[in-house]
Formats: sequence, C-alpha cells, structure tokens
Amino acid sequence: MKFLKDNTYLEYIKDFKLIKNKNLSKQIYKVLLKLITKDILKSNTLILEYKISLILNVSKTPVREALKKLENDNLLKILPQSKTYVLPINLEKVISYYKIREALELLLIEEAIKKIKNDDLKIFYSIIEKQELALKNDNFDSFFEYDNAFHFQIAKIAKLSDAWDILEKINIHISRIRYITTNDYKWNKDVLIEHKNILKALKQKNINLAKTQMSIHLSRVSEIIKLIMINKKE
Repeated sequence: MKFLKDNTYLEYIKDFKLIKNKNLSKQIYKVLLKLITKDILKSNTLILEYKISLILNVSKTPVREALKKLENDNLLKILPQSKTYVLPINLEKVISYYKIREALELLLIEEAIKKIKNDDLKIFYSIIEKQELALKNDNFDSFFEYDNAFHFQIAKIAKLSDAWDILEKINIHISRIRYITTNDYKWNKDVLIEHKNILKALKQKNINLAKTQMSIHLSRVSEIIKLIMINKKE
C-alpha cells in the first residue's frame, strides 16, 4: 500500500483551541473526525500522533484515545509500533449503511407524524430558512449542518433517540462521500426543495407521502455512490 505523506491537516489543527477543563480526547476526536469527513485528511494519509500532541500541547494519551475511537469507527487503521493512516472509503459498506439509514429514516418519519405539533413545524421552518441562507451564501458546511438538524428534528419528535445514535454513526461514512463530490448549487437547491416537500407531508400528516418524499431525498446518496463508481472505472 502506498501511504500519503501530507501534513496539510496539521495546519488546520493549529487553529483548533482545546478547552482544558473538558474531555481532551473527545475534542481531539471531533476535530480529526471533521478533517476526515471533509476530505482534508485524505484516504491513506499517515497521521502523526506525536506532532498532533505537540501542536495541541497535550500528552500523547488523549491523542491516542481519539485515534483509537476513530479506528473503532472504521475511519483509521492503527498498525502497532508502526503507522496510523486514514482508511479509504469502502463503497460496499457505504451502500449497506445507506440501506440501513433509509429503513431507519422511514421508521422515524412514520413515528414523527403521529406525534408532531405546531411548535415542531415552526422549528422545521426555521431550519429550512437557515439552510436557504447558507445556500445563498455558498456556505457548504452550514448547509449540511442544517441538513443534519432537519433529520435530527424528525428523530427527536419520533422520540427514538437510539435510532438517531445509530444514524449518527452511519452518517459519518455517508458524509465522507458527500464532501468528495462536487459542491453543486443546483444539487443543494434540489436537496432544499426535497426538505420542503417532506415538511409539507409532515404538516398534512400524510404518512405515505412523507415516506415517499423521504425516499426520494435519500436516493441522492445512491446517486453519489454511482458517480464515484463510474469515476473509479474511468
């Protein structure tokens, strides 16, 4: 295997300020996770534990703990007494994760419709408004943060927090493929339209329509996977 020696990610870590009275390994985990999902830490990139600890001015222990957690998420490979590197995206696993996500999302929206109230609808409208602004300002990161907030709100109304915990783990891998595809304005605009269609179905308390609209929305993931597979063949 050919490893990538790219220390660009260390420049991003320099800008990260740890809060000393909070769990250090969790903070380091979050910043490294963000760099991996945003494809700043690319596949097969070697990760230098000692340099991260030096930059953040912490011992190797919290860095090691963060790396171990990322390995448990199937994002890194730690070779004892040797190297730590970012694992490539496993498209077969992503397809499997997508199918699990679709099943869970359809369950969540069905449960949410049974419990949704007017105050919940106001929160959805607020999220969509913020997502529209992010799209207008070409703020890719914020756009997808509000995309996640939209789906989290459905899970919250459904009162199935365990399902959301599973989705969060799954979405780590799905987010990786979102970031390596082109940030296309029309594509993101269509995502926003789909959110509005889902919200209309929620407002009408139409379970079949809501599930149909959610399936259309989630099919974008399979479209991205197909594009990546085509590019790999080429």
